[in-house]
Amino acid sequence: MRDFSGAVALVTGAGAGIGAAQVKLLRERGATVCAVDIDEDAAARSGAALAIGADVADREAMAAAVDRVVEEFGKLDAVFCTAGITHLPATLRSLKPGEPQRVIDVNLLGTLNTIHPALEPLIASRGHIVVVSSMGWPPNTEYGTLLPAVGGVAYSTSKTAVEMLGRGLRMELSPHGVDVTIAYFGPIDTAMLAQSLTPPSRAKQRLTIGPEKAATALIRAVEKGKVRVIIPARWNFLNIVRPLGVNLDNMLLRSKTQREFISTYDGG
Repeated sequence: MRDFSGAVALVTGAGAGIGAAQVKLLRERGATVCAVDIDEDAAARSGAALAIGADVADREAMAAAVDRVVEEFGKLDAVFCTAGITHLPATLRSLKPGEPQRVIDVNLLGTLNTIHPALEPLIASRGHIVVVSSMGWPPNTEYGTLLPAVGGVAYSTSKTAVEMLGRGLRMELSPHGVDVTIAYFGPIDTAMLAQSLTPPSRAKQRLTIGPEKAATALIRAVEKGKVRVIIPARWNFLNIVRPLGVNLDNMLLRSKTQREFISTYDGG
């Protein structure tokens, strides 16, 4: 999507962090923005033309949100699936049954629930979809999702699935003129990152960039028609080692740091 002037965009997770920053940037570019967040008051504070309180994990609520946008503004040109959550560092063994399920529900199914009802309006407008994958699970951002996220398998699983969703949608929607951008976020200084960092790993916050800078990089990537954008850009090098796959897994298995991490968060 080269120009947002006059466009109608829907942003999830718009109440704070990257989502709120996206709303601001889209408005500055002349777009009419619908802000969706589980906290409707937070969505309203974004200054969007329309604020909707909805849980992206609720399929019917998201279908209603998309219907409302099209009803009020007559079209839908862009969807930014920014809503996402994580959990405190913990191995799957030590998590309660509902905890990993909620992460999958929000990060993966929430993205599906946002996109599916928007497909026909987006095809009609030859619009744009943005999905958010990840270059890493916050406490282990030095590895990225190309390696197992020890202590965060639910998060990394959800974000890896979102990547494949985006790649598949790009293939399916190309004949209809709909573009897809996949964003791979590294450590961004948001509330989600802060809540997932325990005291020993908070020093890693020095590696972060602010949500405004991240949102700017993402919006510019969409304007340039990029299929993929890695934010911060310095994490691009991780794609070079992606094909090494299992060999890197084996390297991690021998890592003292990883063994200590598992020992700390296994809870067994």
